[in-house]
Amino acid sequence: MSDSLSPDLIAKREKLFAWLRSRSCVLAFSGGVDSSTLAKALVEARSGLNNKKPIGYYAVSATSSELERKEAFRIADEIGIELRVIESDEFNDARFVENSPMRCYWCKKIRFGAIKRLASESEGTPVDVLDGSNADDKGDYRPGAKAAREIGVLSPFAELGITKKEIRALAADWNLSVADKPSNPCLATRLAYGLKLSIPLLRQVDSAEIAIKKISNVPTCRARVDLPGCVRIEVPEEYIEKTASAETRKTLVDALRKIGFKFVSLDLEGFYTGKNNRALES
Repeated sequence: MSDSLSPDLIAKREKLFAWLRSRSCVLAFSGGVDSSTLAKALVEARSGLNNKKPIGYYAVSATSSELERKEAFRIADEIGIELRVIESDEFNDARFVENSPMRCYWCKKIRFGAIKRLASESEGTPVDVLDGSNADDKGDYRPGAKAAREIGVLSPFAELGITKKEIRALAADWNLSVADKPSNPCLATRLAYGLKLSIPLLRQVDSAEIAIKKISNVPTCRARVDLPGCVRIEVPEEYIEKTASAETRKTLVDALRKIGFKFVSLDLEGFYTGKNNRALES
C-alpha cells in the first residue's frame, strides 16, 4: 500500500481492518468494484493471522452475463480469495419473475439466505455474511438492502461511512484491476418494471450489450427493454453522435434485429445508472 490516500481515508481503512478482524465472516462476491475492494480489505486485514483464504460466494444466475462470471473468477484469483459458487434459483419464485419494483428484494432474499445457510453449514457455526453496499447507496432506491437487513447481512463500507469514491481510491491504492470498472448491475435491471422476466429475454439483452460495445466501441452501455420486442440503446453522452452516424446506426440495427428485437432506438439523453427507477417517481 502506498498510502497515497487522504488522512481521513487512511483512518477509515484502519477502522475497516479492525472491523473485519473482529468477526468470522464470508463475502457475497460479484466481481464489481465494491465487493472486490471489500474482498481485498478482508485479505489485508487477515494477513498473518492464519493461512486460510477469505471465502467469497458467487451466485450463478441468468441475470448475470457470461463475461461477468468469467471476470468474477479472474478477480477473485487476483485478490486471493477462495470463490465458492452457488446456483441461484430466483427464477423459481413467481414474485421475482413478475418483475415488480420489489424484484431486487425477492432476489436478494433468496441469494443472501442461501449464502448464509451454506456458509454456516460449512463452518459448523453461524457466520456473518458481508456485502459491498457503501455509504452512497443509502440515497438510492434499493429494496435489496431491506432483504439484506432482514437476513442479517452486514455492510461494513456503509457502516463506516465509506463512499463509492473512497472505495475506488482504495482499489487504486491496492492496484486492483477493477478500480475504474463501471458499475454493471444484473441484467434484470434492463427490463421495465412489469415486463415478465425470462431467461431467453435476458440472454437477448446480454447479446445486445456485447454487440453494442463492439460496434459502437463504448466502455459501457445498456440495452433497455421498455416494451416486448423493443430495445433502447443507452451509451455515454460523448458517444451518442458517433453511435447515431449512418454507418454505425445501420450496423447496430442489423445486429440487434438478428438477435431478435423488432424495433431499435437510441436514447438521446445518454447512459446513467438507475434510469429505469425514474418510472417510480411521483
